[in-house]
Amino acid sequence: MTQLTGAAGESATGERPTRGISARVAVVAAAIGAIYGYDSGSIGGALVFLRDDYRLSTLWVSVVTSVVVVGSLLGAAFGPRLANGLGRKVTMLLVAAGFAVFAALSAVPFGVWWLTVVRLLLGVTIGLSTVVAPVFISEFAADHTRGRLATSYQFFTSAGVVVSLLACWALAGTKSWELMLGLSAVPAVAVFVALLSFPDSPRWYAMKGRTEQALATLRRVDPDVAPEARLAEIQADLAVGESGRFREIFTRHYARATAFVIGFGFFVQITGTNTILYYSPMIFEQAGVSDASDSILVSALVQVFAIAGVLLSILTVDRWGRRGPLLLGTVAMIVGHVVMTYVFLQSTITRGTGYLAVAGIALFYVGFYFGIGSLIWVYTGEAFPARLRSVGAAALLMTDFIANLIATLAFPGVLSALGGAAGFGAFAVLSVLALVFMHRMAPETKGRSLEEVRGYWDNGGRWAGS
Repeated sequence: MTQLTGAAGESATGERPTRGISARVAVVAAAIGAIYGYDSGSIGGALVFLRDDYRLSTLWVSVVTSVVVVGSLLGAAFGPRLANGLGRKVTMLLVAAGFAVFAALSAVPFGVWWLTVVRLLLGVTIGLSTVVAPVFISEFAADHTRGRLATSYQFFTSAGVVVSLLACWALAGTKSWELMLGLSAVPAVAVFVALLSFPDSPRWYAMKGRTEQALATLRRVDPDVAPEARLAEIQADLAVGESGRFREIFTRHYARATAFVIGFGFFVQITGTNTILYYSPMIFEQAGVSDASDSILVSALVQVFAIAGVLLSILTVDRWGRRGPLLLGTVAMIVGHVVMTYVFLQSTITRGTGYLAVAGIALFYVGFYFGIGSLIWVYTGEAFPARLRSVGAAALLMTDFIANLIATLAFPGVLSALGGAAGFGAFAVLSVLALVFMHRMAPETKGRSLEEVRGYWDNGGRWAGS
């Protein structure tokens, strides 16, 4: 692990610290999101050909797709222990290595059982990444850029999805689902190498009593802020109790924050984002885009709107705040689902309904990633004090993965037995419930330090002095 010492903030090699390390760390950490996005999107394109090669039933389609979510639950459960014990950086290195190994193994055509086990292990890696990467980013970010840097994780995730679907479309002529699934091993190796040169977060150093390293890293995070004063804030935050454990967030003291993150995590997935992503080629085929290659390409083009939503969020989250984009984006999600319900209620599916389906899903993704899809990573880093931050992230994300598993397992059967109108109608109702929940529970944390946000939750959902 990189050693950073010295009153002047020099490294162990005697070099002066580089300004803007928080942005560079955010880019490297967010690149993990790109690999996560690739692995999430590639299964949609690969399934078009996997179904034929392995003669998969509707049940096996659900299993192969959703088993990665089961693994993600396991990874999210163990993530806090690893992030607090080994450190944020070491856990990130394990994540990068896991992505490289399991993506490569998924390209080995040993049968559906082999692929299922490998995707389970890939899911464990994804679960770890979604716990530690947002925490890693938020703990390196200055207060005035934390929202923008945190949402960069989602930008990279969405970009990875688009790249995966474009790769699947380009490889459609070869029908090589193995290559589609295995390509992400290459950038994972690059991320592993890049991570080697970074320190761990100042809060983790402080948690372990490594004061000099914490001070030196704080100087590199924001040279314009007195590191001693900021370290004192961090140490005061850490002084309340021992290292965080899951049972602590279910005490009365953290009841409101815990209810918020669990509800947030549930609504992020139960409203359909990953389910639509996994099955988008199948959805577009049934909505009027008949050619397999075209359905993959249209799925990729729709994800460009997701990137547009993320970019809007990045541009506004530290200017307009959190609540406005959160609520407006959820309204757009509801409208998108209503459009899709209308499409599948038509007695005749034509190319025109296909175009309308593209518009409906595009609107859903713009709204989702402008609001809750990007802001989940902001609130994950803000909802709990430092010693409970990774535990809180895991609670949110485990709920997120449970909702993802429910929706992903159920959707193919609903689509087959009841039709798309029932599936998207259910998503519309759930999105309305999400809007009500966010309006009542989500705080405005723009410009607040992590310690101030902690005070809000400690005060029963009220800002100090209000």
